[in-house]
Amino acid sequence: MKVRITPLNIVSALALVIAVSLIVNKSWLLAPVNQEYSGLMIAVCFLFFFLAFLGDQVFRKLMPSLIRLWLLETSVIIFTLVLMSIMKGLFFNS
Repeated sequence: MKVRITPLNIVSALALVIAVSLIVNKSWLLAPVNQEYSGLMIAVCFLFFFLAFLGDQVFRKLMPSLIRLWLLETSVIIFTLVLMSIMKGLFFNS
């Protein structure tokens, strides 16, 4: 079994690290005013971890080539970031 590092694999690892660090030290990422949202942030991080891990496994089954896998997963990540910024600008513009 070959170990293949992919972009969604890296994203899922980062989400897991952030979730665990929020559990251990809640003031690490959130401001002291927003401590009541720490449970929500932990749940969102675990949701991102699960979705990135599941997406990574699906893309690994669909793409046998590592180069195409990197291109597809990187484009999915960029598309998601652009879509999140557009949604933030549309709905949370104060």
